[in-house]
Amino acid sequence: MKRHLKLLAVSLVAAFMAVACGDSDRFTVKGTVEGGRSMNLRYVFYDGDAFMQGITAVRGGDFRFEGTAPQPVLIELFDNDYRLLGRIYAAKGDEIECRIDPADPNRLSASGRKDLSRWTQWLRDNADALAAGRGDSLVAAYVERNPGDVVATLLVVTQIDASTDRGLHLADSMLTLIAPEARPLNITRSLVAQIEQHVHGPEARMRDFGVRMRDRGNDTLRMASSPLTLFALSTERTARRDSVVPALRAIYKSHGGRRLRVVDISLDIDTPAWRRITRPDSAGWIQAWLPGGTASRGIDSLAVPSLPYFIVADSTGSQLLRTPSAAAARSFIDKRMARK
Repeated sequence: MKRHLKLLAVSLVAAFMAVACGDSDRFTVKGTVEGGRSMNLRYVFYDGDAFMQGITAVRGGDFRFEGTAPQPVLIELFDNDYRLLGRIYAAKGDEIECRIDPADPNRLSASGRKDLSRWTQWLRDNADALAAGRGDSLVAAYVERNPGDVVATLLVVTQIDASTDRGLHLADSMLTLIAPEARPLNITRSLVAQIEQHVHGPEARMRDFGVRMRDRGNDTLRMASSPLTLFALSTERTARRDSVVPALRAIYKSHGGRRLRVVDISLDIDTPAWRRITRPDSAGWIQAWLPGGTASRGIDSLAVPSLPYFIVADSTGSQLLRTPSAAAARSFIDKRMARK
């Protein structure tokens, strides 16, 4: 019953947002998950002002959801554990239809926009090569041949691993080759911010800083206390309970312990609200509170561009990953842990 009530609440919020933003900015996505699975499907996109997140029910393999955005958006689709299922590209007025292969996000097929169809067809045609790690050269060749095509931008943003210095430089060099009209700001925002931070940079190393712990009052988070730490910064207004907590639970279940410390930092304004919100989580990870938002002492030099936001740091405080995506944080940690 609780699950159905949550889905109903999400649907009502989505309906209210659609009315508030106007039908002219609305797009619709209908789809099928191969195998006829019933599950929760999560979708995330940046609408030009904020990262929008929602959940829709997949029943017998079929699903449908609506969104609003004044500009074209890149939508990422996940299962309930934040495993990537695929990506689509939509704009106001679009009626997108897609088919998801849960075994490989690059084998999603879609129609409803010509550029979307070309993009997903290219991914399917090259799925084996992408899985084999040959994506960089394939994307570079596409960008060189098609600098005026938005598909080139979609490939750079989704296929180049910008969590490494090499990947970041490669993505930067490719974006400069693409015509400005083929680089929608909504699509490139996170990558461009990452590039700018790499060049101009927030403070390179995180310092020890004080927080209020949920279970033991004021304390200091010390970088040297763990080989690797995931910091998740969010507020309840940024869908913390529906999006951040499930991602942290999955990451903590897979890797939490001596090798990975998970720190969930709430930037909600008042203590009672924070305690009320965190009580149902039954989290094994660290829950902390900073009332000053992203300007709080200790994180004010990190130049956090949006919420929710995830930072992975090592024991020296070096920031290894900065991302607004819980899925990207999980993928990075999975790869990092696999090397140990």
